[in-house]
Amino acid sequence: MSTFRGLERGLLAGAALAMAVLSPAAPHAEAGIPLGPLMPKLQASSARFEAMLEKASFTVALRVESFDRAGKVREVKDGAFRLRAAGLRHRVEVLRYSENGRDLTAEARAKARESEGEKPDPDDQVHMPFLASEVSKYVFRTGETDVRDRARVRIYFRAKKPARTLFDGSAWVDSRTGEVLSMGVSPSKRALFVDRLGITLEFGVPTKEGPAVSRIDFDGEGGFWFFHERFHGSALLSEYAIP
Repeated sequence: MSTFRGLERGLLAGAALAMAVLSPAAPHAEAGIPLGPLMPKLQASSARFEAMLEKASFTVALRVESFDRAGKVREVKDGAFRLRAAGLRHRVEVLRYSENGRDLTAEARAKARESEGEKPDPDDQVHMPFLASEVSKYVFRTGETDVRDRARVRIYFRAKKPARTLFDGSAWVDSRTGEVLSMGVSPSKRALFVDRLGITLEFGVPTKEGPAVSRIDFDGEGGFWFFHERFHGSALLSEYAIP
């Protein structure tokens, strides 16, 4: 069973960013607007989002399926968790957890308790690419404008120097506010034995401090020698509490 440090890192990194799947393009799109006037808005909204995430508590319903080479389901993990803000990290409360239909809630709660004393690794921290401290690490360009709503613009970005915590991808944003509406990214430097990894995020939960992540979908594959596995998962985020 995955460690809860891994669960937290994966979910929060995704919530802070997302991970070679891109946000779906809007139909009938056309050339975008200049990036210059939009970047200060994107920086401000990204700062608000990350500040909100640090103090927010929320519920995650998570389902992960892994498949063999033939496409047959090998394993199914399903659970619900309450992530509560606790200083520099979130404390994970296991509401339910199962593997292949077998209830492992008690075991999962024990693992969560064991991981509570672990300190976050600074090398694992990820941020929104539009954050003021991050923009110098990326190359940006504007893309399409949604003809159904000309305020919706697609921004493409890629890391100048590949790293595990930097990403390549795109985001649909509201050019009036700078808020991110959806995002799709892949890591600019993949982990060992990972052939492909993609994550898409939807920012569909309204809060008093701006949109929060409502859904994360991830898909990838990898392996070594004769072992190869593909996995797909989704996480639904809800019940945000922001002090």
